[in-house]
Amino acid sequence: MGSLDYLADWEPTQLGQGTQKVGMLTPLLDAFPRTIAPLLDLLDTTLPPAEGQAPLSRIIAEGPNEVITATENAQPAILFTSVAILRILEEEFNLSPRSQTDFFLGHSLGEFTSLVAAGVLKLEDALHLVRRRGEVMRDCAIRASHPEMDGGPGETGMVALLVEKKFLPGLIKSVNDFIHSETLPNDEFLGIANINSSTQIVLSGHVKAINTCICHIRKFSGHDPRALRLNVSAPFHSMVMAPAVPVVARMLKEMQITFPPRDEVEVIANCTALPYENIEQLRDLLAQQCTATVRWAESIKYLDNERDVARWVGIGPGKVAKNLVGREVRGGMQRVVGVEGYDAKNIEEAVKALERMDVD
Repeated sequence: MGSLDYLADWEPTQLGQGTQKVGMLTPLLDAFPRTIAPLLDLLDTTLPPAEGQAPLSRIIAEGPNEVITATENAQPAILFTSVAILRILEEEFNLSPRSQTDFFLGHSLGEFTSLVAAGVLKLEDALHLVRRRGEVMRDCAIRASHPEMDGGPGETGMVALLVEKKFLPGLIKSVNDFIHSETLPNDEFLGIANINSSTQIVLSGHVKAINTCICHIRKFSGHDPRALRLNVSAPFHSMVMAPAVPVVARMLKEMQITFPPRDEVEVIANCTALPYENIEQLRDLLAQQCTATVRWAESIKYLDNERDVARWVGIGPGKVAKNLVGREVRGGMQRVVGVEGYDAKNIEEAVKALERMDVD
C-alpha cells in the first residue's frame, strides 16, 4: 500500500474554510521559533512589500482581515503556512512526509503547495508565482464584474451544489448541457469549478448565469440541489480567469522544475486526476488549471481504488478538504490525519496519530 501526503489548502475562502487566518502563525512562531523565524524572513525577502505597504509576514500576523483575504495576499499566505507546517514536521519532530510519501495532491491553490512539498518547485518560485497569479485573478474578477445597471453581466461568484450521491452524475450532465446550450449571453461566464465529492460540485462565473442555470435544471432537469453561495474573492476555475493562463505559463517556463522519478514520487494533476507525466505536461496543465475544473473526487477515487493508498495526511490551515477525503475513501476518517496550522498542540496530536498509524 502507498501513502499520500495530501495538502489541504484551497483557493482563498472557498467553503468558508481553508482561509489564512490573521495571527495563525503567531503561536507556531512562539512554539517553534527555530523553524518559523527563518521562514518568515525568507517570505519577506522573496515578496518584499510595495512602498507604503506592510510586509506579508505582518499582514499574516496582524491583518486586517480584508487585507489578508484579498486573493493576492491569501494565495501566498496559505501556501506559506502549509509549507511552514511541513517544515515543523521535518525539523522539530524529525518526521519527513516527503521520505514516506508516494503521492502528493493539493486542491486548487494546494496543487502549488503539493509541488513544493514534493520538491518539484522551489518555495521562493512558488511564492512569486501564486502572488502574481492572485494579482491577475483579482484584476480578472474586477474587469468581469460590470454592474447590471450599466448593461453588464453583474457580479461574479461561486455556488456549491449539494445532492444525494445517486443524483450527482445527472446533475453534472444537466449543468454541462446548459453551459453548451447557448442560453447565456456572450458576456456571461459559467463553468464547473470543482467536482469535490460524490455529492458536491461548485459552479463559478457570473452570479446571474449561475442562478439562471440553477433555475433551469430545477425546472427542466428534475434536480433540486441545495445551493450554497461561497464567500470568495474571485470566480476561480472559470473562463473569467483566462488572462491568468498565459501569465502562469510564462512564469513556469522561466522556472527551474525538478521532476521526480515516477517510481519514487508522483504528483496528481487537478486537471486530469492522474499523475503528471513530464515537465512539459506539468507546465501546460498547471497553467490551464486557472480555468479548468478541479477533478478532486476523481483524484481521490483514483488514489484510493487504483493506487491503493493506505494513509492520507492533510497539511494546511483548513479542515474542509480533509473531511471530503475522509467521507470518500475506504476506511473513512480512520485513514486520514490532519496536521492543521492553528497551534503547536494540534501539530503534536497529529504527530502522535501518525506514529500510531505507523505502529498499526
